[in-house]
Amino acid sequence: MQKFNSSELKAILQDTTRKIEAADGNRQINAAAETLVTTLLDSEFASLWVFDEMEASLRRARGEEQVCEISMLDQRGVLAKSFLTLTGGIYNYLASEKEYCPETDNPDEIRMKSKIILPLINDERLLGIVTAYSSVRHKQNFDEDDMEMLETVAPFLINVIYRMYPEKQTEEAPEIYLSERLKESSHAISRQIEENEHAHPTPATSDETLMFLANTVHDIRTPANALFGFLELLEGQVDNARLLQYVRNAKESARFINELTTSILDRVSTQRERTLSKPVRITSAKFFADIAAIFSANMSDKALAYPVYIDPALPKEITVDAAKLKRVIINLVGNAYKFTPTGRSVELAVVYDPNGGTMKIAVTDTGIGIAEEHQQAIFKAFEQATDETAATFGGTGLGLAISAQYVHDLGGKLELESETDKGSRFFFTLPLQSANAAPSFAAPKNPGSKIAILMDEANLPTSKNIMRYLLRMGLPKSNIIAIRSVVQTPSDATHLIAFQSRYDEQVRAYAKENNLSLTVMEERFLSMTKTQKAAGVDVISQYGYYASTLHAMLSSRGVPKVLVADDDRINIELIKAILEEEFCEIETAQDGQSAIDLLAKGILDDQPYALLLLDNNMPKISGNEVVRELRAIEKQHSLPPAYVVSISGDPKAAASDNPHFDAYVGKPFNKKEIKRMLKAALAAGD
Repeated sequence: MQKFNSSELKAILQDTTRKIEAADGNRQINAAAETLVTTLLDSEFASLWVFDEMEASLRRARGEEQVCEISMLDQRGVLAKSFLTLTGGIYNYLASEKEYCPETDNPDEIRMKSKIILPLINDERLLGIVTAYSSVRHKQNFDEDDMEMLETVAPFLINVIYRMYPEKQTEEAPEIYLSERLKESSHAISRQIEENEHAHPTPATSDETLMFLANTVHDIRTPANALFGFLELLEGQVDNARLLQYVRNAKESARFINELTTSILDRVSTQRERTLSKPVRITSAKFFADIAAIFSANMSDKALAYPVYIDPALPKEITVDAAKLKRVIINLVGNAYKFTPTGRSVELAVVYDPNGGTMKIAVTDTGIGIAEEHQQAIFKAFEQATDETAATFGGTGLGLAISAQYVHDLGGKLELESETDKGSRFFFTLPLQSANAAPSFAAPKNPGSKIAILMDEANLPTSKNIMRYLLRMGLPKSNIIAIRSVVQTPSDATHLIAFQSRYDEQVRAYAKENNLSLTVMEERFLSMTKTQKAAGVDVISQYGYYASTLHAMLSSRGVPKVLVADDDRINIELIKAILEEEFCEIETAQDGQSAIDLLAKGILDDQPYALLLLDNNMPKISGNEVVRELRAIEKQHSLPPAYVVSISGDPKAAASDNPHFDAYVGKPFNKKEIKRMLKAALAAGD
């Protein structure tokens, strides 16, 4: 991280503290803080913005001749994005960002190139935002090390804000105490850097070695690429059969050098990942489902069965080094895909053991397999099972070596079971650090469903996976029936799952006539057309994760529908990003009339919205008029009221007495608060 060692950083912080203590007013304090940031990040400029809650704006204590205030009510630009999401960001080509807004992101009107942004948060309250930026003259590129440096000095900058604006403190504190806090945060940061130095005494040497290796490999790649190109040209000019074979052999050698150097660079990159990655909090089901989805199209193209099982009992949120875990799973599934012939199967399974507090991850294929005498060697760098394997499938054997090391870093051991021509199973068990112990899918309130699965032999792997999910979700085995013809559907069945090859108008008519909830399993990725779908029919793909649909089926309640109505696209995208982890169906509107049309259609189709997040200031029709119209429609049809939340962003709206709204959420949006609104809506609908 450090461009400065502990003694250098300590001196810089002490000097800044002295300047702040001697400052005459907030502008001089602000100038000292901004100089600190430019010094630490080697940037041309910096801004320390302070959040004004009453005006919903960011203020900067500078001279009168410069822009000192930016309203966040418009929510435009990457600065507004950081304000709304409460997350930092690095933008090395700022003007090319789609969210870029000059008025917000470049108020000083410089020829800006790059920018780094970090919100300053204390006790879950946004106090301000610090930014550093450079013009095209400086040509600075910020990186994760710069972000880490900003995060390191964030406590110091928070105390600077308290020094400038003591009223922002939740508890009263005399000025001398604020001064001591500045000194203490300075000492704490210095101690942190010093501890890091002792823990890693020679990071510079390690980084220099990696950089030397990377540069050397790049130097090898350039002539190798040129050699390959010239040989390819020569190949088309040679008529002599013997010479042509020599040229092709040389061309293959040049290709291999290129492949080998690519793998070495990958290993160098991996080594840096190992030192920089760290545990983060993730939504477990979504994390694994997103990784599985990476391979959906390829598995379908190769006609491989691809059952994905993510234990419904897995804790909803876990803390794990997500970067390393993702890399391992991608390597294992990618290998399984590569070494499995067309028409066979690859399975990804994540199983939770609540007694041991662990999760077991396994990737199983029915591919070429690995002979027992080669099974240990493949975990070594640059090793493959046989020379024939390398020649046929390519690669240099780095993926498994990297994966084995990462699994070790995560607290497990990568293991293998395999038999030649029958397939392989790579698996490992990791200790689980739960951040939210609630299961990804709670036991359904109505487990009395009876489900018929219309299938044939080709659907067996996916059918077994469906049954595995249903059993884990609490459905008795006797309530799951496999059938070969729709007329075999038991008279007491409540749901019908039909594979795409068995789905036709007769099946749809039978389900409608017998009041069966119908779900169609798509067998070819993205192949179901609009004419094959019908109102009230759920379509899920066997090349992905479908547990949420099965759980909704058992719960006798569909996936909750949410309508976000706001004329600001950034607000809409933010709320969608927050709620996508909750497996709900989200629709959007950017004006009041569109919102009313969607609400009316939902009621007409008997698919009403569980939650409405509504801005007041929208084109055509205001949010207040939209919710009044909705309440009138609900009363007319004797419908239970939808849960409506105001997201107007106007602080005064929180105090207004509007009986049509159930709740109010202010801006910037708080992730926990938005999720709490969804829970409240679902609870109100029960």
